Amino acid sequence: MPDRLEQGFRKLKSRADFWSLRHVEETREQFAVRQDIVEPPAFSTDRGAMLTAVCGGGHGYCATSDTSDAGLQAALDRATAWAEATRAISICAYDPQRMPVPRGERIESARRTPSADALYDLLAGVCRDARIDERIVERYAALALRTVDQVHLTSTGGAVHQRFHSVVPQAHVTANAGTVTQTRSFLNAKQGGLEHIEDCGFSACGAHLAQEALQLLLAPNCPAGRMAVLLMPDQMMLQIHESIGHPLELDRILGDERNYAGTSFVTPDMFGRYQYGSPLLNVTFDPSLPGELAGYAFDDDGTPAEKVWLIRNGVLERPLGAHLGGIERRPGAFQQALLVAAPLPHPELGAEAPEHVAGEVDEVDALVDEFAAAG
Repeated sequence: MPDRLEQGFRKLKSRADFWSLRHVEETREQFAVRQDIVEPPAFSTDRGAMLTAVCGGGHGYCATSDTSDAGLQAALDRATAWAEATRAISICAYDPQRMPVPRGERIESARRTPSADALYDLLAGVCRDARIDERIVERYAALALRTVDQVHLTSTGGAVHQRFHSVVPQAHVTANAGTVTQTRSFLNAKQGGLEHIEDCGFSACGAHLAQEALQLLLAPNCPAGRMAVLLMPDQMMLQIHESIGHPLELDRILGDERNYAGTSFVTPDMFGRYQYGSPLLNVTFDPSLPGELAGYAFDDDGTPAEKVWLIRNGVLERPLGAHLGGIERRPGAFQQALLVAAPLPHPELGAEAPEHVAGEVDEVDALVDEFAAAG
């Protein structure tokens, strides 16, 4: 636990019944090669704090980049003022006596980092491998290395320290023929070190993306009509994110995001009874899975990570988020206060083999082979 930050937090004064601090420092390095030309490396550091206050059942917060003692105190004062202003209109009545007291840490070990020359050699190879045809008009490969250090402190004695390392390899290849342009891309973000690059197949993706982009130039448009469709893993991941992940974000459901990201067709009364999909659909959120980009030991409010069911046997059970202690439902409000998180939900595997699932789809053999290759 950074001593200076904790010492500064313990000096804070407030008329609020409860207050907390979440300090986040993110460092990011990016390397890229475009059209066989090395781009300058980029390095950035983003640092800031969020002060939260609970006062008389109200809830307020304020973010600041000034992490000095005076800066943190000013942010806490403003958060307290917002908590006092919202105590009568808050969706939930927050009980300061029941707020959590999280304690623990998750510190990922430092990743193995090769030299910049080695990284650029890798990216140049991906870019070079995509140059297989004159119709290939754009080739790009990049790698981002990210470290996030997060501290959460509460006025009740809570103290959580977490550090995450992630690697984000990405590439895209564009092909053009006349008026038709097609792009295929690669993106595989995981927590961990550079061993992830070896595991995800990034070094060999250049030629594969180029071949797919060329194939799309000649592919007919998708036919119209009602038919069975088998989604491959890369498309299925996106479909789950868009069709399940975003609609189940509680801030959208309650309307807090209507002016920013939009709302949701899901309403609070749907939980526990709405048939979201077929009885074969089972979806969970598990932040304890190793390597997942959204994995953690504690969420942003100190709630310990746990696996939860979002959809079971096709029935919607709960929204995306984490329980926040010390709340009561106000009249007309949702019956459980949840702070939303927006990671990727996970489909729970069923007993059906790919051959059975693909039984009603044309070109079954090709689809099954591609499914197996995607693993």
